[in-house]
Amino acid sequence: MPTDAPRTPTPWKVSPPDETLVVGPENEPVATTFQGDADYDDHCSIRAADAAFIARAANAHDPAMSALRSAYTALAFAFNRLHGSARSRDTELCDDFGKVRGRIEKVFRDAGERL
Repeated sequence: MPTDAPRTPTPWKVSPPDETLVVGPENEPVATTFQGDADYDDHCSIRAADAAFIARAANAHDPAMSALRSAYTALAFAFNRLHGSARSRDTELCDDFGKVRGRIEKVFRDAGERL
């Protein structure tokens, strides 16, 4: 899904009475983990936990991407400073920075977010 696609604003929360329904800020349904009566009877606590996870993940997404973007920027700056310095021989640290930057780039790609 493109990052600029419209979506229900956060915060999301689970809705009583059985807490398998995820609702948006105006209590509009956003998602449900309910899969039918047989599933509900056998797996209600799992479906409620799934709904809570969906709500937490949606609420954490934008702040987490912002923090990760800031960390990536700081790492890139530190890498460029160390790598470009004639006095620096800390290639192991630069290699570590590069690996972490690669992992962050993958998270953004997999999430469909622009870095």
